Amino acid sequence: WRLTSRIPRFELLPGEHSREFVLSRKLEPHYFAACPEPLRSVAELIVNAGLRVGEALSLQWPDVHLKPVGAATRGYIHVRTGKSHNAKRNISLTKRSTALLKRLQATAIGPYVFVREDRLSPLSRFTLEDQHKKAREALKLAADFVIHSLRHTMLTRLGEAAWMPLQL
Repeated sequence: WRLTSRIPRFELLPGEHSREFVLSRKLEPHYFAACPEPLRSVAELIVNAGLRVGEALSLQWPDVHLKPVGAATRGYIHVRTGKSHNAKRNISLTKRSTALLKRLQATAIGPYVFVREDRLSPLSRFTLEDQHKKAREALKLAADFVIHSLRHTMLTRLGEAAWMPLQL
């Protein structure tokens, strides 16, 4: 759009720090192997779909469409609400996320995809953070590797794929 003549620079406020951790493809299987359930399933969906943690935890089965609609080749997830007004969207499923959701759906009894031990209540963010911290520490990974880094990982991979030259 050429609305600016240069890329703007932003400085962090005092006390803020930048988190730029991206999970490498080489490290990904080791991380997933170190993750107990339900973290492993949530992490896998975030890496494959780019959901925010809150979006994954509030995901309900009526918003999961495993079968393609119309001319689509894949199913999708409908995100009803999120961080902003624009967070409402449909996200295409990958083969991996479709397989994961089919496995989870086979044992589902309540409306939420990711549930507590009672299998009815939505999973707590604190449960995930505790499990993630233990997995991260077991693998001796950087402290700036937070669960939200998995979303950054997906979006980084998406950007890399968009810049790859076409193979003719």
